[in-house]
Amino acid sequence: MMRLKEDMLSHLEISEYLIQKIQSGVFQENQKIPSENELCQQFNVNRHVIRQALARLTNLGWITPFQGRGCYVNSIQKPIQYVLSSNTRFTDNMENLGLVYQSRLLTWEKGLPSDVEQKNLLLSENQKIYRLEILRFIEGQPISVTTTVMPEEEVPQLENYLRNFKSLYRILSNYYQLRPVRSRSVFQALLPMLKDSKVLEIPESVPIIQIESIMNHPSGNPVEYSVARIRGDMHKCLVEF
Repeated sequence: MMRLKEDMLSHLEISEYLIQKIQSGVFQENQKIPSENELCQQFNVNRHVIRQALARLTNLGWITPFQGRGCYVNSIQKPIQYVLSSNTRFTDNMENLGLVYQSRLLTWEKGLPSDVEQKNLLLSENQKIYRLEILRFIEGQPISVTTTVMPEEEVPQLENYLRNFKSLYRILSNYYQLRPVRSRSVFQALLPMLKDSKVLEIPESVPIIQIESIMNHPSGNPVEYSVARIRGDMHKCLVEF
C-alpha cells in the first residue's frame, strides 16, 4: 500500500490521495470512507486539514457527507463520448449510443443581436434574431445548457413551433427545410457561472467545457451561432475530420 509522507501534508495532497483510492476501487460506490479521526491518525495531521480535504472531495462531487454517519462515495458517472463533426446532431449522437435523452427549452426571446452575435452571424445591428436557451439531459442527468442564436429571417415565426419543444433541429428540418452544417467550433475549459451550475446541478468548482460554434447553410452563409456549456465530469468529445 502506497504511503504518503507524514510531514508537510496539505489538504490538497490528502484529497488527491483519497480520489486515487476511489478511482482504483479501494473505496467503492456507496461505501463509507474512513472517519475524520481515522484520517487524522493515518496522515498525522489535525482535524482542520482533514475537513478541508473532505470539503474539497464534496465540492468536486466524489463524496457526500451525512450528519452523524460520515462520508460516502458517490456513484461515478462515466464520461459520455460525444462525436463532433460537420454534421453531428445531439439527437443522432444519443440514438447511436442507445441512450435516453431529452431537450428542454428554458427560455426564448426575439430581439436585436449583441456585438458578438452580429459578428458571427454577419448581421447588421438592426436585424432581429431569436435567442434560445436549451437544457439537455442524458439518462435523466442534465449534461449541457446551450444558448442558440439564429437570424429571424432564417426562421420566421419560430415561436409558433416552440410549444412542446423536443428538438431544435427537428423544427428546422420539418418547418424550414434547414440542416445546418458545422463550420467552426472553439473549445474552452471554464468554471461555470452560478446560473449554469444550478441548471446543471454541479458545484461551481466543477469545470465545464464551453463549445462556441458556427453552423452554416450548405451554401456557406452562417445560420446559427451557439455557445454550449457542458459538464466536464460527464463529457468526452471525439472530433471527426
